[in-house]
Amino acid sequence: MKEVLAIFLKYILPFIVAYILNLILNKYLSKELLRGKLHLMFLKGIITAVIWAAAVFYAMAWIPAFSKTWETAIASSGIAAVVLGLAAQSTLANVFAGIALSASRSRPFDIGDRIAIDSIEPGYVENITLRHTVIKTYQNEIIYVPNSVVGSATIVNYTQEKSFSFPITVSVAYGTNMRKAMDIIADVIESHPKHYGPRPNVLCKSCDDSGVTLRALVETRDFKDNPTSCSDCLVEIMNRFKEANIEIPYNKLVVMQGNE
Repeated sequence: MKEVLAIFLKYILPFIVAYILNLILNKYLSKELLRGKLHLMFLKGIITAVIWAAAVFYAMAWIPAFSKTWETAIASSGIAAVVLGLAAQSTLANVFAGIALSASRSRPFDIGDRIAIDSIEPGYVENITLRHTVIKTYQNEIIYVPNSVVGSATIVNYTQEKSFSFPITVSVAYGTNMRKAMDIIADVIESHPKHYGPRPNVLCKSCDDSGVTLRALVETRDFKDNPTSCSDCLVEIMNRFKEANIEIPYNKLVVMQGNE
């Protein structure tokens, strides 16, 4: 009985304690609580790794072959550092890149931000671990990007500003009262319930073969509202143009049938 108890205390209890500590850590430092706090999210990952590492070393210390684990680790720390550095270059690069990303005051993103990393599909930052940054796209795809890649990449952050805007373009036929068409576009965008900011400026983007292209920005407070708002505005602009007899040009195919 004593032997079973000793085995439990030496080899099983450390992992149970580590498991309980991680449960407590996850309860009080949940993803929802840490949203917007990238440095705390990364720190949580480090604490979790330290807890499990301590449990492993404690259990190993009771094994005769590893009875001098701590002394050996300290005495050979220089050699271990070289070996680990060579064997886990990519892993260490990800860890240090994660520390740099989360600890910097000018960090390029935070938990919950929508970002684009180089050519990777844009998405929302769900988590940052010791090894990678987790991105969730609109298609509910989860992308794991190594921290070393994130640290050296060009990052576009769509949510750091107070609002988000996206251009819509509408073509009108030559001979159209341009001021009237521009006012209709501005009125439609400004009256949309999700519109944010001042009255939009409508500009002439180009004079094309079949008509004039007008351009305006649809600005919303939240990025998620922007695609739907742009769609609503385009539909309403077409309806208003129809009421005002403003023609939207389109390509026409004329077939000429000659006499045989």
